[in-house]
Amino acid sequence: MAKRKKKSTRVASLGFGSKNLDSELKRAEKYVAKEDWSTAINILLPLSEQYPDERHIWELLNYLSYETDNMPLYQKSCEGWLKVQPNNIDVIYGLGGAYLANAHPLMALQTFRQALAVDPDHEFAEEARTTVKELEELAERLVEEIGLTGEAGWETAVLHEQGQAYLESGNYAAAREAENEVLKRNPEFVSARNNLSLISWQEGKVDEAIATAQAALEETQDNVHALSNLVHFLVVNGDDAAARPYGDRLKVSQAQGWDTWTKKVEGLSYLRDDAAVVEVWEQAKAAKAEAEDGLSPMFFHLAGVALARLNRKDEAVAQWETAVKLYDTYPLAQENLTDIRHTVDLRHGAWPFFWQQWLLPGVAEDFLQTISTSLQSKQREKNLDKNLQQYLEHHPDFLRKTPILLERGGPPAQELILNLAEQLRLPELLAAIKDFALGQNGIDQIRYRAAVLASQENLIPKKVTLWLQGEWREVQLMAYEFHSDPPIQHSKAVEELLAEAIYLLREMDDAAAQEAEALLRQALEKEPDAPDILNNLSKALEIQGRTAEAIELREDILERFPDYLFARMSKAAELIDAGDLEAAAALLLPLLERERFHFLEFGAFSDAYLLLLTAQKEWEKASKWFEMWDQVDPENPRLDYWAEEFDKHIWLPKS
Repeated sequence: MAKRKKKSTRVASLGFGSKNLDSELKRAEKYVAKEDWSTAINILLPLSEQYPDERHIWELLNYLSYETDNMPLYQKSCEGWLKVQPNNIDVIYGLGGAYLANAHPLMALQTFRQALAVDPDHEFAEEARTTVKELEELAERLVEEIGLTGEAGWETAVLHEQGQAYLESGNYAAAREAENEVLKRNPEFVSARNNLSLISWQEGKVDEAIATAQAALEETQDNVHALSNLVHFLVVNGDDAAARPYGDRLKVSQAQGWDTWTKKVEGLSYLRDDAAVVEVWEQAKAAKAEAEDGLSPMFFHLAGVALARLNRKDEAVAQWETAVKLYDTYPLAQENLTDIRHTVDLRHGAWPFFWQQWLLPGVAEDFLQTISTSLQSKQREKNLDKNLQQYLEHHPDFLRKTPILLERGGPPAQELILNLAEQLRLPELLAAIKDFALGQNGIDQIRYRAAVLASQENLIPKKVTLWLQGEWREVQLMAYEFHSDPPIQHSKAVEELLAEAIYLLREMDDAAAQEAEALLRQALEKEPDAPDILNNLSKALEIQGRTAEAIELREDILERFPDYLFARMSKAAELIDAGDLEAAAALLLPLLERERFHFLEFGAFSDAYLLLLTAQKEWEKASKWFEMWDQVDPENPRLDYWAEEFDKHIWLPKS
């Protein structure tokens, strides 16, 4: 039972409606009925603290954690339920399975022994007996490794593991109490000091966490957990220089203990030392360390990240597959596995931790709260800018970490930082965005966006070398501002007439075009100087075969409204078709200097510009423009046409 099996425990009957619950509990049940699991959980967790003796709350949380495959919450719900109903044998067996899944082998062993004593004939009893045998062997080795012996040593080890479980569940007061009791019984037990440093860290007591980890090292100079924790704390606190010596000691430490291989690669991953992580991974392989020896899914995941970053793709995939196999849905490994299997232009670059883990405790939570509060206000856009500015002033750590977040924070961090930079245009954010654009992390599209932003801020030239399609390419950036605001404002009545006419014109049918013409002439009676209405009227005439009238109308539009882009594009297409490329270029090339485009305008311009370039036999230049257009507006239907055109020529960019 080293691997968690999702269906190995029973979920007790929920008994909806069987109790007279308060309004919040009823509200939670409504979300459960809608299968909105996360909202129901968010309602129930505070209730569980206010009403810890209400069994139905724990029953619901037990059900929801099972449905969402949330094993830490499943453990918490079983523990809460058993405080209310201590002899519920189904829940006792369930708690044993939760402890096992959450890597608490001593507590699992203790709980399965209890379950077998209460009901040796239970449906899970046979499986539990097998697990107890395996855990007894593991427990004996673990207790010996951490230097505890005898019955007192066993009790201390279990108490220490309980403290660890409290730490993982966020119950820091209980965790601190348990670990202090461990030290009271065994003052030399350095593992308890390591956990106390982690508790201080999670509570936001950064200096205390660092001092506690350093004190632990004074007692045991090569303790892997203390070294790894110190590297973690110092890097996230912004002091890489102070962290590196501890990283060097961590790499060569020969100290034994629980899951020391994982703690080594964890600390070295915070240092972004991929070569060192792989070196430790190779040492573990040479030592024939296996999952059965205590290697956690995190070990295989972090090894996978380092291997991927050193371009050892196949080996990285194997490590992530092992992590997922060990723990059904280890999220970071699964997300990285999915990412690396994309084509090279759609890979974000391997990331070891969730983006929040690169920030000081509370910084990410405050950021999300700032966003949430701002979006709930009436003046959302104004308040968002103001609140984000204030947030960054109070949390300079966030700005300092943007380069790391872009490099190793994964897709959410890359999107978040780029959006923030586009919104606020702060020098620190823009500097990080420039480096990101010129690097190899992130998918092509998001790096191209970053390059455009950097170009708009004059941090890089418009002609620049970027990593695209898995190779370095010189590109001409389209450093334009794009928008989706209506190019021309109309009254509601005209908007309705125009929309219906455009719908009819898409049928490319004579009768439909006649009907569209009638609607467009009605619109012109209300707004006679609207160039888009006139342009659509010319299309309606052309579909009906009234070509001369259509051309005359387009000439009139172009003369009266020289800045109306769609008329210029239509005229340019006519000139290209007639072979007058010089005149077409005179209409099109000035638009390259434009700074702002509506997405539809840009699509029409790109289409006409590609017609010109291909007519001029400038296929290589055209293919580069096509790539840039595809980055900006990948859903434009004309891209399919041009992709087929490029397929006919040897100038097609290699993918």
